[in-house]
Amino acid sequence: MKKVVVWVLKAIGGLFGALLALIVVLMLAIWVADPTVLRNIVSGQSPTDPAGIEKSQPQERVPGKPQDNISSAPPEWIDPTGIAEAEQYADSTGSVALLIYHQGALRYEKYWPGFDQATRTNPNSMHKTVLGLLVGAAIADGFIDSVDSPASKWITEWQGDDRRDITVRDLLQMSSGIEVPIFGTWKSARILFGSDLAAGVLGLPNVKPRGSEFQYSNANAQTLLILLERVTGQRYSSYLSSRLWQRLGAADAALWMDREGGLPRGFCCLFATARDWLRVGRLFLDGGRVGDDQVVPIDWMIDTVKPAPKNSNFGYQIWLGSPPGTERRYNDYTVKAYHSVPFAAEDIIYIDGFGGQRVYIVPSLQLVIVRTGKSTTSWDDAIIPNAVIRSISKGSAQ
Repeated sequence: MKKVVVWVLKAIGGLFGALLALIVVLMLAIWVADPTVLRNIVSGQSPTDPAGIEKSQPQERVPGKPQDNISSAPPEWIDPTGIAEAEQYADSTGSVALLIYHQGALRYEKYWPGFDQATRTNPNSMHKTVLGLLVGAAIADGFIDSVDSPASKWITEWQGDDRRDITVRDLLQMSSGIEVPIFGTWKSARILFGSDLAAGVLGLPNVKPRGSEFQYSNANAQTLLILLERVTGQRYSSYLSSRLWQRLGAADAALWMDREGGLPRGFCCLFATARDWLRVGRLFLDGGRVGDDQVVPIDWMIDTVKPAPKNSNFGYQIWLGSPPGTERRYNDYTVKAYHSVPFAAEDIIYIDGFGGQRVYIVPSLQLVIVRTGKSTTSWDDAIIPNAVIRSISKGSAQ
């Protein structure tokens, strides 16, 4: 019996040693291929640390032009029980901020201990919606012919193969047919954490005919960012700042770059405050206007929220709550998002960032709700917006 125990212990020790050796070899291989990937995996920002943006380096500033253009008022027309329910869920999920804007005024604004109006967080994929708005601006400015122009007109790396026919619309609607890198693979890690986004994204082949199916992918958004830099002849941070961010009245923001002087991640990581995400959300209430300034063409705002042919819950880099459902599919490889019940408003649209970074917008109620905080795969999309929507229905005469 003693010999058996000794043998088992030796076997376990051998397996542990082999596993450790495998990990070391894997880390060395990653370091040789791109040390930035390993650095970001080991010491980068955690999903449970939403305000720890200093861990995502290097960064590039997006100059803002702060304006006091958000009116505040008491929470009239909103039953306080709805606010309390929304706040309880936000509290239980490690939130940074919860904002409720209704009928032209900020009716509720809460920051959890350690955070305030100046706190900037990682919104994850909420950046994609901003990127989509900038594509509309670039069309209005004459940089892009139309959404039906082939992206290969500017993404010249695609001109020699089947990707030549992928349109700007295909990229906006996540139906390009480009390969979706599986999370945990080198292709995925290179895009998420690497130092050469252009090589990682533009090296992906198409695996399905363009326009044939919906596959939500960071590569589509990143390709749009590369396209914007090429058509405008400007750094993305500069075009974002002058064309949108300053005109919103937003404070300075920041972008997470792949390397100094390189590319920002267009699929995530536009580090901004909750109030500035509210400013983005208000564009969808106000037809793309900020005061008297038509920042984004109204036609583009309308087109942005039209259902995509291959996913009726998606527009141009933004999610649509109708038709109703209790499950939302991103692609063949990513965990699904869930609603415990369908949304309580048919016209709800929402800016989505992984794990519960959200801007919920209900045009019929003139309502915007912003939640930022920790990311979790168990996020329930129904609780906060439905609590507020139903409390307005019960408690208001609009």
